Amino acid sequence: MRQVKVVLVSSLDGGVGKTTIATVLGVKKGLSLLVDMDWEKSDLSQLFRVPRKAGWLAPFLRGELPYVHRVSPMLYVMPGYEAYEIYQRMGEDVVGDFVEAMLEWVEHLPKFVTKLRLPVDTVFIDSTAALRLEVLSRLQQMGVYNIFIADRRLIARISDVKAEQYRRYMAYSSLVAVNLLERDELKMARKITPIAVKRVAIGEYYGEAVANDVLRDRDNRKAVDQILARIKTA
Repeated sequence: MRQVKVVLVSSLDGGVGKTTIATVLGVKKGLSLLVDMDWEKSDLSQLFRVPRKAGWLAPFLRGELPYVHRVSPMLYVMPGYEAYEIYQRMGEDVVGDFVEAMLEWVEHLPKFVTKLRLPVDTVFIDSTAALRLEVLSRLQQMGVYNIFIADRRLIARISDVKAEQYRRYMAYSSLVAVNLLERDELKMARKITPIAVKRVAIGEYYGEAVANDVLRDRDNRKAVDQILARIKTA
């Protein structure tokens, strides 16, 4: 069986560019499967223009295998439209079931990759923001590599309550990255973590195009390379 690493891209807040970072990592690394498990938005599915076909909930809804979208021979996306649509109808009542489905997927992803003969050695899961800490703890125990994404709020003067929330979430992370920074904020961010990503202008809102816009910046390329090096040696 192929050795497959599972990487969670998580955050405390929405709007920190979590989906963008997951996209950049998948595109830059290659040999990757991106899974859209953000049931509040399903932005990843839309970003790659994935057809509205059965996604990661399909085995639990109909006992079917999910559709896997081939972006390139090196990159694949599993959609999350169904989870988003169900969440819009039922709200928090279904989150517990979604979490259990996520945990089951994490356990079986290597077998799934092998069954479909996907040329993949890394799975990046784009999660919903503010997963419960007990969920992050269980994922940590399962060996998932958790990249915690924050924005400039992490380096700004924030309330003690917010600072404590960040501290708790970061305690369950394998790596912290600060995203959407202005150039003059990089030095301050690197006092907290070496992974600091600058805000860049995005042209076309499409997965590979977005990744290329981010990676065109030299500092950002270095930061992404650092993340991928950490994952490789984990």
